[in-house]
Amino acid sequence: MTASLSRTLLRCALLVPLWLALPPAPAAAQVPERIAPSDTLVQVRLADGSTLFGRVVAVEDERVVLETEAGARVEVTRAQIRSLRPVAGRVRDGEVWEEDPHATRLFFAPTGRALRAGEGYFGVYELFFPFVTFGVADRLTVAAGTPIVPGAIGEFAYVGPKLLLVDAPRMQVSAGVFAGFFDGGTAGIAYGVGTWGDRDDAITAGAGWGFTTDGDDSEVSSKPLVMLGGETRAGRRTKLLTENYFVFGESGGIVSGGVRFFGDRLSADAGIATLLGAGCDGQCILPVVNFVYSFGRAR
Repeated sequence: MTASLSRTLLRCALLVPLWLALPPAPAAAQVPERIAPSDTLVQVRLADGSTLFGRVVAVEDERVVLETEAGARVEVTRAQIRSLRPVAGRVRDGEVWEEDPHATRLFFAPTGRALRAGEGYFGVYELFFPFVTFGVADRLTVAAGTPIVPGAIGEFAYVGPKLLLVDAPRMQVSAGVFAGFFDGGTAGIAYGVGTWGDRDDAITAGAGWGFTTDGDDSEVSSKPLVMLGGETRAGRRTKLLTENYFVFGESGGIVSGGVRFFGDRLSADAGIATLLGAGCDGQCILPVVNFVYSFGRAR
Protein backbone atom coordinates (compact mmCIF):
# COMPACT_ATOMS: atom_id res chain seq x y z
CA MET A 1 0.00 0.00 0.00
CA THR A 2 1.38 3.43 -0.89
CA ALA A 3 1.74 6.19 1.68
CA SER A 4 -0.69 8.38 -0.29
CA LEU A 5 -3.35 5.67 -0.22
CA SER A 6 -2.87 5.17 3.53
CA ARG A 7 -3.34 8.89 4.09
CA THR A 8 -6.44 8.86 1.89
CA LEU A 9 -7.98 5.99 3.88
CA LEU A 10 -7.36 7.72 7.17
CA ARG A 11 -8.76 10.96 5.74
CA CYS A 12 -11.89 9.10 4.65
CA ALA A 13 -12.18 7.54 8.11
CA LEU A 14 -12.26 11.04 9.64
CA LEU A 15 -14.26 12.85 6.97
CA VAL A 16 -17.45 10.83 6.87
CA PRO A 17 -19.51 13.96 5.78
CA LEU A 18 -22.89 15.12 4.59
CA TRP A 19 -25.81 17.25 3.09
CA LEU A 20 -28.84 16.75 0.93
CA ALA A 21 -32.16 17.84 2.38
CA LEU A 22 -33.72 18.97 5.61
CA PRO A 23 -36.03 16.44 7.28
CA PRO A 24 -39.75 17.08 7.54
CA ALA A 25 -41.13 18.25 10.87
CA PRO A 26 -42.26 15.35 13.08
CA ALA A 27 -45.97 14.78 13.43
CA ALA A 28 -47.50 15.42 16.82
CA ALA A 29 -48.24 12.36 18.92
CA GLN A 30 -51.92 11.40 18.86
CA VAL A 31 -54.27 8.86 20.37
CA PRO A 32 -54.52 5.80 18.08
CA GLU A 33 -58.03 5.11 16.81
CA ARG A 34 -57.72 1.57 18.09
CA ILE A 35 -56.01 0.80 21.39
CA ALA A 36 -55.39 -2.89 22.04
CA PRO A 37 -53.55 -4.92 24.69
CA SER A 38 -49.87 -5.33 23.84
CA ASP A 39 -46.49 -6.18 25.34
CA THR A 40 -45.08 -2.92 23.93
CA LEU A 41 -44.06 -0.29 26.45
CA VAL A 42 -46.07 2.91 25.85
CA GLN A 43 -46.02 6.48 27.09
CA VAL A 44 -49.45 7.93 27.91
CA ARG A 45 -49.90 11.67 28.44
CA LEU A 46 -53.08 12.62 30.26
CA ALA A 47 -55.23 15.73 30.13
CA ASP A 48 -54.05 16.83 33.60
CA GLY A 49 -50.43 16.96 32.36
CA SER A 50 -49.24 13.75 34.03
CA THR A 51 -47.43 10.97 32.18
CA LEU A 52 -47.76 7.22 32.62
CA PHE A 53 -45.48 4.45 31.35
CA GLY A 54 -46.66 0.88 31.08
CA ARG A 55 -48.26 -1.75 28.89
CA VAL A 56 -51.89 -1.85 27.84
CA VAL A 57 -53.36 -4.99 29.41
CA ALA A 58 -57.08 -4.42 28.93
CA VAL A 59 -59.44 -2.24 26.88
CA GLU A 60 -63.19 -2.21 27.53
CA ASP A 61 -65.27 0.41 25.74
CA GLU A 62 -63.84 3.73 27.00
CA ARG A 63 -61.76 2.15 29.78
CA VAL A 64 -58.02 1.50 29.28
CA VAL A 65 -55.99 -0.43 31.86
CA LEU A 66 -52.19 0.02 32.03
CA GLU A 67 -49.75 -2.15 33.96
CA THR A 68 -46.58 -0.39 35.09
CA GLU A 69 -43.13 -1.99 35.28
CA ALA A 70 -43.68 -2.35 39.04
CA GLY A 71 -46.82 -4.43 38.44
CA ALA A 72 -49.36 -1.77 39.50
CA ARG A 73 -52.49 -1.40 37.40
CA VAL A 74 -53.81 2.04 36.47
CA GLU A 75 -57.22 2.62 34.89
CA VAL A 76 -57.94 5.66 32.72
CA THR A 77 -60.62 6.61 30.25
CA ARG A 78 -59.99 7.31 26.59
CA ALA A 79 -61.20 10.89 27.15
CA GLN A 80 -58.36 11.44 29.65
CA ILE A 81 -55.68 10.38 27.15
CA ARG A 82 -54.08 13.20 25.16
CA SER A 83 -51.42 11.09 23.46
CA LEU A 84 -50.22 7.49 23.42
CA ARG A 85 -47.05 6.33 21.74
CA PRO A 86 -44.72 3.34 21.89
CA VAL A 87 -41.41 3.79 23.70
CA ALA A 88 -38.19 2.15 22.49
CA GLY A 89 -36.35 1.53 25.74
CA ARG A 90 -36.82 0.29 29.27
CA VAL A 91 -37.99 1.59 32.64
CA ARG A 92 -35.32 1.93 35.32
CA ASP A 93 -35.92 3.37 38.81
CA GLY A 94 -39.25 4.79 37.68
CA GLU A 95 -37.78 6.53 34.62
CA VAL A 96 -37.82 5.50 30.99
CA TRP A 97 -34.37 5.02 29.51
CA GLU A 98 -35.08 5.41 25.82
CA GLU A 99 -32.80 3.89 23.22
CA ASP A 100 -30.07 5.87 21.54
CA PRO A 101 -31.86 7.24 18.41
CA HIS A 102 -28.63 7.01 16.39
CA ALA A 103 -27.36 3.51 17.19
CA THR A 104 -26.56 2.77 13.51
CA ARG A 105 -23.27 4.69 13.87
CA LEU A 106 -20.52 5.41 16.35
CA PHE A 107 -18.86 8.84 15.90
CA PHE A 108 -18.37 8.43 12.15
CA ALA A 109 -18.23 4.73 11.37
CA PRO A 110 -21.36 2.65 10.75
CA THR A 111 -22.32 -0.10 13.14
CA GLY A 112 -23.73 -3.41 11.93
CA ARG A 113 -27.26 -2.12 12.61
CA ALA A 114 -29.58 -0.66 9.96
CA LEU A 115 -32.40 1.86 9.90
CA ARG A 116 -35.92 0.63 9.28
CA ALA A 117 -37.63 1.61 6.04
CA GLY A 118 -38.72 5.26 6.16
CA GLU A 119 -36.44 6.20 9.07
CA GLY A 120 -33.62 8.64 8.62
CA TYR A 121 -31.43 11.22 10.24
CA PHE A 122 -29.78 14.47 9.29
CA GLY A 123 -26.69 15.78 11.01
CA VAL A 124 -23.45 17.69 10.92
CA TYR A 125 -20.03 16.16 11.59
CA GLU A 126 -17.35 18.50 12.92
CA LEU A 127 -19.71 21.47 12.34
CA PHE A 128 -18.83 21.72 8.62
CA PHE A 129 -19.83 18.35 7.13
CA PRO A 130 -23.61 17.88 6.87
CA PHE A 131 -25.08 14.53 5.84
CA VAL A 132 -28.35 12.68 5.51
CA THR A 133 -28.93 8.95 6.06
CA PHE A 134 -32.16 7.18 5.08
CA GLY A 135 -33.59 3.69 5.38
CA VAL A 136 -34.66 2.85 1.83
CA ALA A 137 -35.76 -0.60 3.04
CA ASP A 138 -35.48 -2.44 6.35
CA ARG A 139 -32.11 -3.86 5.28
CA LEU A 140 -30.85 -1.08 2.99
CA THR A 141 -29.52 2.23 4.31
CA VAL A 142 -28.09 4.98 2.12
CA ALA A 143 -26.08 8.02 3.24
CA ALA A 144 -24.85 11.04 1.27
CA GLY A 145 -23.30 14.43 1.87
CA THR A 146 -20.86 17.20 0.98
CA PRO A 147 -19.09 19.94 3.00
CA ILE A 148 -20.83 23.21 3.87
CA VAL A 149 -17.87 25.01 2.26
CA PRO A 150 -17.19 22.88 -0.84
CA GLY A 151 -13.84 24.49 -1.66
CA ALA A 152 -12.38 24.03 1.83
CA ILE A 153 -10.95 20.57 1.04
CA GLY A 154 -11.57 20.63 -2.69
CA GLU A 155 -14.80 19.68 -4.40
CA PHE A 156 -15.98 16.72 -2.39
CA ALA A 157 -19.16 14.64 -2.04
CA TYR A 158 -19.86 11.09 -0.98
CA VAL A 159 -22.44 8.32 -1.05
CA GLY A 160 -22.55 5.35 1.31
CA PRO A 161 -25.00 2.47 0.76
CA LYS A 162 -25.08 -0.25 3.46
CA LEU A 163 -26.85 -3.62 3.33
CA LEU A 164 -27.85 -5.53 6.49
CA LEU A 165 -26.89 -9.20 6.03
CA VAL A 166 -27.48 -10.70 9.51
CA ASP A 167 -30.04 -9.45 12.02
CA ALA A 168 -30.01 -11.56 15.19
CA PRO A 169 -31.08 -10.41 18.68
CA ARG A 170 -27.50 -9.65 19.78
CA MET A 171 -25.62 -9.58 16.49
CA GLN A 172 -25.98 -7.51 13.31
CA VAL A 173 -23.65 -7.76 10.32
CA SER A 174 -23.65 -5.42 7.33
CA ALA A 175 -21.63 -4.72 4.20
CA GLY A 176 -21.32 -1.43 2.40
CA VAL A 177 -19.31 1.03 0.36
CA PHE A 178 -18.16 4.53 1.19
CA ALA A 179 -17.28 6.35 -2.03
CA GLY A 180 -16.02 9.93 -2.08
CA PHE A 181 -15.76 12.01 -5.23
CA PHE A 182 -13.37 14.96 -5.29
CA ASP A 183 -10.97 16.89 -7.57
CA GLY A 184 -11.79 14.69 -10.54
CA GLY A 185 -11.02 11.45 -8.73
CA THR A 186 -12.66 8.89 -6.49
CA ALA A 187 -11.55 7.31 -3.24
CA GLY A 188 -13.44 4.98 -1.02
CA ILE A 189 -13.70 1.83 1.05
CA ALA A 190 -15.65 -1.37 0.53
CA TYR A 191 -16.24 -2.77 4.01
CA GLY A 192 -17.91 -5.28 6.26
CA VAL A 193 -18.92 -4.46 9.84
CA GLY A 194 -20.46 -6.38 12.73
CA THR A 195 -21.97 -5.32 16.06
CA TRP A 196 -22.32 -7.65 19.05
CA GLY A 197 -24.45 -6.73 22.07
CA ASP A 198 -27.54 -4.62 22.62
CA ARG A 199 -28.25 -0.92 22.04
CA ASP A 200 -26.87 -0.02 25.46
CA ASP A 201 -23.62 -2.00 25.47
CA ALA A 202 -21.97 -3.36 22.34
CA ILE A 203 -18.72 -3.93 20.48
CA THR A 204 -18.35 -3.10 16.79
CA ALA A 205 -15.59 -4.32 14.50
CA GLY A 206 -15.10 -3.86 10.78
CA ALA A 207 -12.58 -4.06 7.99
CA GLY A 208 -12.47 -2.26 4.67
CA TRP A 209 -10.36 -2.32 1.52
CA GLY A 210 -9.62 1.06 0.05
CA PHE A 211 -9.68 2.03 -3.59
CA THR A 212 -8.78 5.16 -5.56
CA THR A 213 -9.25 6.24 -9.16
CA ASP A 214 -7.73 9.24 -10.88
CA GLY A 215 -8.36 9.40 -14.59
CA ASP A 216 -7.16 6.14 -16.12
CA ASP A 217 -5.24 5.18 -12.96
CA SER A 218 -6.80 3.07 -10.21
CA GLU A 219 -5.49 1.32 -7.14
CA VAL A 220 -6.93 -1.13 -4.62
CA SER A 221 -5.30 -1.65 -1.23
CA SER A 222 -3.94 -5.06 -0.36
CA LYS A 223 -4.15 -4.36 3.37
CA PRO A 224 -7.44 -3.62 5.13
CA LEU A 225 -8.29 -0.59 7.20
CA VAL A 226 -9.51 -2.07 10.49
CA MET A 227 -11.99 -0.36 12.81
CA LEU A 228 -12.61 -1.38 16.44
CA GLY A 229 -15.24 0.47 18.43
CA GLY A 230 -17.59 0.19 21.33
CA GLU A 231 -20.46 1.84 23.19
CA THR A 232 -21.72 1.61 26.75
CA ARG A 233 -24.65 3.30 28.48
CA ALA A 234 -23.49 5.76 31.13
CA GLY A 235 -26.82 7.27 32.14
CA ARG A 236 -30.40 7.86 31.13
CA ARG A 237 -29.38 10.13 28.24
CA THR A 238 -25.66 9.50 27.90
CA LYS A 239 -23.47 6.88 26.26
CA LEU A 240 -19.69 6.49 26.13
CA LEU A 241 -18.21 5.81 22.69
CA THR A 242 -14.85 4.79 21.27
CA GLU A 243 -13.87 4.42 17.62
CA ASN A 244 -10.36 3.42 16.52
CA TYR A 245 -8.66 2.77 13.18
CA PHE A 246 -5.44 1.23 11.97
CA VAL A 247 -4.16 -0.16 8.69
CA PHE A 248 -3.37 -3.85 9.08
CA GLY A 249 0.39 -4.46 9.12
CA GLU A 250 1.34 -0.78 9.33
CA SER A 251 2.07 1.62 12.16
CA GLY A 252 -0.11 4.61 12.96
CA GLY A 253 -3.83 5.02 13.13
CA ILE A 254 -6.58 6.96 14.85
CA VAL A 255 -7.79 6.53 18.44
CA SER A 256 -10.89 8.35 19.68
CA GLY A 257 -13.22 8.43 22.65
CA GLY A 258 -15.98 10.58 24.04
CA VAL A 259 -19.61 10.84 25.07
CA ARG A 260 -22.98 11.02 23.32
CA PHE A 261 -25.82 13.04 24.81
CA PHE A 262 -29.21 12.15 23.35
CA GLY A 263 -32.89 12.80 23.70
CA ASP A 264 -35.96 11.67 21.83
CA ARG A 265 -34.62 12.59 18.38
CA LEU A 266 -31.54 14.73 18.82
CA SER A 267 -28.02 13.62 19.81
CA ALA A 268 -24.73 15.45 20.30
CA ASP A 269 -21.30 13.80 20.33
CA ALA A 270 -18.29 15.32 22.04
CA GLY A 271 -14.89 13.63 22.06
CA ILE A 272 -11.22 13.65 21.18
CA ALA A 273 -9.44 11.91 18.29
CA THR A 274 -5.68 11.35 18.31
CA LEU A 275 -3.62 10.53 15.22
CA LEU A 276 -0.84 8.05 15.91
CA GLY A 277 2.43 7.83 14.00
CA ALA A 278 3.45 10.01 11.03
CA GLY A 279 5.52 12.22 13.33
CA CYS A 280 2.59 13.11 15.58
CA ASP A 281 4.02 11.66 18.82
CA GLY A 282 0.63 12.04 20.46
CA GLN A 283 0.40 15.74 19.58
CA CYS A 284 -2.02 15.45 16.65
CA ILE A 285 -5.29 15.82 18.54
CA LEU A 286 -8.61 16.77 16.98
CA PRO A 287 -11.98 17.49 18.63
CA VAL A 288 -14.99 15.38 17.71
CA VAL A 289 -18.21 17.42 17.58
CA ASN A 290 -21.36 16.00 15.93
CA PHE A 291 -25.04 16.93 16.01
CA VAL A 292 -27.68 14.58 14.58
CA TYR A 293 -31.49 14.74 14.31
CA SER A 294 -33.68 11.77 13.41
CA PHE A 295 -36.88 11.90 11.37
CA GLY A 296 -39.46 9.46 10.11
CA ARG A 297 -39.47 7.46 13.36
CA ALA A 298 -42.75 6.74 15.14
CA ARG A 299 -42.30 8.70 18.36
